[in-house]
Amino acid sequence: MLKNRQEGILNLHGLWQAACLLILFLVIRYVFEISGYRLKVENLNLYMAGVAIGSVANVRLLKRYADQFVNLGWYRTFRLTFQQLIRIMLLQLAVVFALKDTDISRIFLTTYFAASFAVLFAMNKILPKHLCRLSFKTQVIPTIIVGSTESLASLEEWINNKASYGIEIVGYCGEKDCPPVGKQPIPCLGTIDDLARNIEARRISQVVVIEKALSPEGAKRAMSIAQRAGCRVRIYNNWQADFQQRIMVEHEGNYTFLTYEDEPLENPINRMIKRGFDIAISLPIVAFVLPPLTLFVWAFQRKQSLGPIFYAQPRTGMTKRTFHIIKYRTMHVSDANTQNVAKQATKGDSRIYPFGALLRKTSLDELPQFINVLLGEMSVSGPRPHLIDHDREFSERLQVYYTRHFVKPGITGLAQSLGLRGEINEPEHLTKRIAYDITYINTWSFWLDLKIMLRTAKAVVFPPKSAY
Repeated sequence: MLKNRQEGILNLHGLWQAACLLILFLVIRYVFEISGYRLKVENLNLYMAGVAIGSVANVRLLKRYADQFVNLGWYRTFRLTFQQLIRIMLLQLAVVFALKDTDISRIFLTTYFAASFAVLFAMNKILPKHLCRLSFKTQVIPTIIVGSTESLASLEEWINNKASYGIEIVGYCGEKDCPPVGKQPIPCLGTIDDLARNIEARRISQVVVIEKALSPEGAKRAMSIAQRAGCRVRIYNNWQADFQQRIMVEHEGNYTFLTYEDEPLENPINRMIKRGFDIAISLPIVAFVLPPLTLFVWAFQRKQSLGPIFYAQPRTGMTKRTFHIIKYRTMHVSDANTQNVAKQATKGDSRIYPFGALLRKTSLDELPQFINVLLGEMSVSGPRPHLIDHDREFSERLQVYYTRHFVKPGITGLAQSLGLRGEINEPEHLTKRIAYDITYINTWSFWLDLKIMLRTAKAVVFPPKSAY
């Protein structure tokens, strides 16, 4: 029910934006013409079709912001609007290119794009609230939550965000007696024994059951009472608290499964796109960058630290398969260093020779891993592979750790592109990095890989403080 309400608002919003953009196109054209500017737009219908198609594409984009669509902050509104404008611009320019239309006015298009941004931004910021108010002001759904006082905290954001969609939280019931008024997040309406009476007295039409906050018998009883009273029943089960990551529901015919979030790279087409991107990036680097750089590194090693140029080390990759990662050697060759291979590098580490420190700081020691990419053992972007000993250690600290092995490891990753690199010496450092790794796995897209590449390039030029 709520999903349908959200979807309806998103579609209405998209339709209004499409209509306004089309009207704006005609208005700007009319203003140009009456002002004496000779405007040639021979293929008006095709340009307007481009606007309409771009608006349809924008409706899909809106779904990414559905969770807080009615209360978008200024930054997210700007980001959404910018993404929408890019789609409109690309389609308009595609029409220009397809028609080879050299007569179309650049001033006209620039004016239209600038005005479109202003209109889209204003509509994204203002329109959703008014659409919700008009759509649901007479379709309010009084709702009771059945759970414990403590469990309401996990639904606080949901309660605040869904009020705009006509969800009116009347109060909650539990298995225990109500706490003092000051400790009630929302009004307490008694226990499950009082649920039937509250449903009738307050004309409740929806009951949300927080299953994990109740005993099996209590949850079953609450659902039975709500169903008998003709209420909508929604069951909230915060499994993600146990699995330390978000859970989604998959329907396969008559079967329903709880699983982790989506895995876009399980789609063969997405895998082909990613593999093509990996080869396109790694092949030129291996062919043209590595040979001269290797000679350069060899020259410094001869002066500062004799030994092999490269350093190969076993790591675990996709599905925990072992491979040997290739790096430029950055530490002195000694028996002590060989025995302390699992020890993480620290700031001012005496094992690192001077030029090796520069290689590590700028991440240039990682460039030979493009050979691993060509061999199909790694990807340009993905979760960074750790030492095998660290894999075991970290998996004991964090139960979701091995989730990162669902995809190929990367030379760089989402966490590293955001500055999370270097020594892991605090539990929260590990938790943050793995959270970003899982986000990458669940939300992969070609554009995300491009963003990671650009951020990593910036980090090479301006290394973060954690780089050593």
